[in-house]
Amino acid sequence: MAAGCSAAGPDSAPAAPPPPPPTRQLVEWATVVCSHEKALEDVVKPADSSPSSYVRSVVSSVDDATKALKRVKPSKIAAADEHVAGLVKALEGVRPQLPAADDNSLMTLPEADAQAKKKQVAELVSGLGPVRRQLTGVAENTPELLTSYNLTPACEPVRTVKLPDPAPTRELVTWADRMCATVTSITGLSTDTADIVDDDPRFASYELEDYLRTTSSAISGGAAKIAELTSTGVKEADTFRDTLLTALREEAGKLPKDHRGLADPEQLAGLPDQVALAKAAAAAVKPKAEGLAAAVGHGPALAASHELAPSCSPRDGAAEPKQPLAARNGTDLAACKAGACQVLITGRTDITVGDLTVTTSIRGGRLMLATSFSRMSISQGGTGKIGTADGRGTVFVLSDVEGTTGVLDISTE
Repeated sequence: MAAGCSAAGPDSAPAAPPPPPPTRQLVEWATVVCSHEKALEDVVKPADSSPSSYVRSVVSSVDDATKALKRVKPSKIAAADEHVAGLVKALEGVRPQLPAADDNSLMTLPEADAQAKKKQVAELVSGLGPVRRQLTGVAENTPELLTSYNLTPACEPVRTVKLPDPAPTRELVTWADRMCATVTSITGLSTDTADIVDDDPRFASYELEDYLRTTSSAISGGAAKIAELTSTGVKEADTFRDTLLTALREEAGKLPKDHRGLADPEQLAGLPDQVALAKAAAAAVKPKAEGLAAAVGHGPALAASHELAPSCSPRDGAAEPKQPLAARNGTDLAACKAGACQVLITGRTDITVGDLTVTTSIRGGRLMLATSFSRMSISQGGTGKIGTADGRGTVFVLSDVEGTTGVLDISTE
């Protein structure tokens, strides 16, 4: 009698398929959505701040969330993208009922009226509903989103999903993301005065002061950011972090602590010496910020987490190719004359908006704006407003930047 193979029993079940792998694109998507939804829910509860401060914080959160959610790259997951589209629609419905971003009328209202307005705004924004809980529901019921969502530092993880080794972890993604953000900030610091000050002597002191402030912030802020990180268990990565942290702390201790800006004549007189200290500090820390990608490569789980962190660049250089910057009006600066345009600017450029002429330039990843009576600096995604004698305001938004080229959105109010 020939022996045969026994068939599987009726109660045996096929092995569950592995969960969809996490992706960098979905972690980036979740970072944007979760961070702005958290900010919106935080402002629902009126704090002990004044009515004016509270209302400004609501306006800022609504405006920032609307702008970011409209720009975020779609996840290509129907339920997730429908959630974002619904929230954008709700925000756009709320916005006309809120004051303008620069409206300070609450500061002069009687206290009872101001408190009533504060309550009204709180009720208005609470009408958005539990947006984070809704997003959690989407993630829980969408396997292709869930694994990435759980690993996103800005999101609250939901049900656990077992990933095959070497599995990235939420803690290691957080570590890599903070380290990469700090390294990028430090390596981007300038140590060349020619990159700090342009050829307009009217604004030299402003640019030096801005350089001092941003350099001090990058060094001190970077130290604070990575000081909170715990060990990864990967010797090379932990040594890299410890070495960089030591250098940042040492140089932060040499920078001016009481920086009162250009309003202080004594501070202004000492500005060149303080800038020299900042340049020396930048030169000292920049070499310590090199080699992170190689260090994380010594730990498979850490390397996998690094590939997902939004602030990190892929170690193999296989990042999605960056599209060249584009603007609705291209380089046609004359289109701005009527009061609304989106243009590409490179180098030093004069733009006329109505009766206002503004000199623009991109320096150190920031937009510099100068008129005969004012000067300001705007980072990517930031907004600046210049008022004119007729009461009108011209609003400038640096939508994107690459090297010394930027996409500038201009509108008038």
